Parts: sequence; C-alpha cells; structure tokens
Amino acid sequence: MELRAYWKIIWRRIWLVALVVGVVALYVGYQYYHLRKTPGALTAYRSDVTIQIGLQSSPNGVSDNIGASESLADALVTGPILSSNEFDTEVSHQIAADMTQIEQRYGPNPNLGDWQNAGAIGGALSADRAHSLVIISATWTTPAGAWAIADAVGKVSTAKICTYLGYVVAKEAPCATTTAGSQSVVSARIISDATDAATVPGSSVSKQTTLIVLLLVALIVGIALAFLADYLDDRIHGKDEAQQLLQLPVYGEVPRAPTVGRTSS
Repeated sequence: MELRAYWKIIWRRIWLVALVVGVVALYVGYQYYHLRKTPGALTAYRSDVTIQIGLQSSPNGVSDNIGASESLADALVTGPILSSNEFDTEVSHQIAADMTQIEQRYGPNPNLGDWQNAGAIGGALSADRAHSLVIISATWTTPAGAWAIADAVGKVSTAKICTYLGYVVAKEAPCATTTAGSQSVVSARIISDATDAATVPGSSVSKQTTLIVLLLVALIVGIALAFLADYLDDRIHGKDEAQQLLQLPVYGEVPRAPTVGRTSS
C-alpha cells in the first residue's frame, strides 16, 4: 500500500486520532500546569557547605584521630542526623537568628520558602564525604532559601556536632575543647562557606519528559485505532478502492443524489 493510501486512511479517520490526542493533551496540559505551579518541581536551587569532622585531641595518636574522624564523617553522611527533627529544628532556629544577614545578602523580605518546616529542611539535605570532609547540599525551591539552609547547617554543625554524633574517646567527655590529654572531643569546622545557589533540575523534572512521551504514545495509538477502524469497515470509499477490489476499470461515476429539497446545479 502506498504512502498516499496510508494518508487517506488516516485522513478519513482523523477525527479518531484527534479525539485520542485531544483527551491525552488535556490531561498532559493539566499535569504540566500543576508542575509549573509547584515550587521546585521543574527547577530547584542548591547550595553546598563543606565541613571537616575531627577530634580536638587524641590520646592514641594521629592514626587513631584520622580513623575516628573518617568514621564520624561517615556517620554524619549515612546516619539519620541530617534528617532528624532535632537537627533540622536547630537549622530552622539558626535561619531565624541569621535573618539580618540573609536580608543584607538578598534584600528585605527574601523568599526563603517553607524554611520553618523542619521536615522540609530534612528532605532537602544530602551529603557526601571524602575522608573526613563532608559536603552537605541543600536543594530548595528558592536561591535565598537554599543558601540560608546550607549556611545554617554549617553553623549548627560547628556548634553542636558533638551533641548529635554523641561520640567521645573517653567517657563523659564534654562537647567543648578540653585541656585534659586523656579526653578527645568531636569537633567540626567549616572548610568552605555556603556557596551561591546554583540552578538544578527539580524533583519532578523527569515527569515533564514522561508527559511528552505520553503525547507521542497517544498519537501512535490514535493512528493505530484509525487503521483498525478502517480495517473493520467493509464499505467501499471511492472509485480507487472499487477498482482495486474488483480489478476492473472504472468508466464512469454516478453522482451522489441531491439532498431532498435541493436541486443539483
């Protein structure tokens, strides 16, 4: 069958193709509209802060200090600390305390998103490590919010990391610098301050591709249904089909009868 014949079939059933594509297009448009309206769905912002975990003193020497520091960094990255309600609440309080600094950086009334929601902050944090260096990333719906969270995470970590890791070499060691050579205390220091927020793909950016694929699938399904409907239709449409079916030449055509009440010109 020639391409022209294929096109005739599709054009004859174009209403069916349009119906399928139209229904799916309405659904895709509705979903895309909500994606555009949802903060962080298609576009998000990420800021990173780098801290170093270590022991303020080690009675067992340098090698023990390095090994313990790497274990502590691994505990921070893989453990539940960053997603814990206590830690994320401290981060939220730190943001409130730093509001003046944030306004100096981003102007009055900066858009920080839902920064008072500890659960949202916990979901926005991720971490990776290299030895005792821990890179904590804050992915947020606004650039100001991403920077504020990353900056607050660095400050909370340096001030209270011992509280959350709960690791000391000697029993009852305080979470502060000590002059006792037999005690080692967990410490954290900021190696790199929170970076300017960079644009990253949002949490639902893959759904945008899925919607496009869904439209293409709808077009294919519509065309397939058009061919199926034509296959099930045993009527003859036009002289070309009659000639092909009967294998006889066509010498003339009888015009369609005029509609009642109208005369043919």
